Amino acid sequence: MLQTIVSGLEAGSWFALLGLAIVVVMKAADVPNFAMAEMGLVATYVGISMSGTGAPFWLCVLVTLVAGVVIGVVIDVALMRRLSKYGHFPLLLMTIGLSLALNALIGLVWGHAPRSFPAPWSGASVQLGGGVSIGVPQIVTIVVGLVGAVAITLFFRTGTGAQMRAVAENRATARLIGVDAGRLSAIAWGVGGLIAALTVMLQAQSALVSTLSPTSLIIYGFVAATMGAFTSLIGTFVGGLVLGLIQQFVGTYLSTAAQFSVALLVVFLVLVLRPDGFTRSVRLRDV
Repeated sequence: MLQTIVSGLEAGSWFALLGLAIVVVMKAADVPNFAMAEMGLVATYVGISMSGTGAPFWLCVLVTLVAGVVIGVVIDVALMRRLSKYGHFPLLLMTIGLSLALNALIGLVWGHAPRSFPAPWSGASVQLGGGVSIGVPQIVTIVVGLVGAVAITLFFRTGTGAQMRAVAENRATARLIGVDAGRLSAIAWGVGGLIAALTVMLQAQSALVSTLSPTSLIIYGFVAATMGAFTSLIGTFVGGLVLGLIQQFVGTYLSTAAQFSVALLVVFLVLVLRPDGFTRSVRLRDV
């Protein structure tokens, strides 16, 4: 039971972090990014390639995170801003096209064979007695997920975070009051890319990742974001953890084949029963 819970929290941390990356971009650019998982996978493969040369682990981690930021900013500056004047639908289609293009690029450059991101704690575990052991990578993922969620929440309480929300609400009005929408959009995409890179990198330290990984990860990330109504960071993080626990219990006690169906069922139930998500966003009023 305890191992199932820990495994569920580990997977839930992946879902929650990717959901947070989606929400960060939504708060600033007001567009759902279906290419978020592929962005993180490209950055992770860069780190894996560097690790293969014998580079120190922490340098590979840094390179992976920086690659995620660069990918996000480049996508924003080179593609998303050019389409922003045409409305949301072209932006949505662009993210879908990007997911396919990045996945094809990964297969072309690195191939389709599953890979892992070796860490100093890979294979290590903590014995709790009674034959129960918890993998250190699981503990690292859960802790990093919690720290990341707190850091993102605090970030959106800063002046820059408030300006991002203002841009998402009304870009034209935000510009009239002196907000640099372009700079904030780049920051949001950069932060989203960093979180996505961190997510896939953590996943690659516990499991093998390949070009097939983003398909399920992005769906679970969107389920988590749905639980937070695409606005609440707390709701998204809690939703991701709950989804991970549900998925793990279903896979352990029912069938692994039912895990994906459960994710879709959760989306349906949330949209029907709680369209505002697990938590309601704080509504601001003019003073």
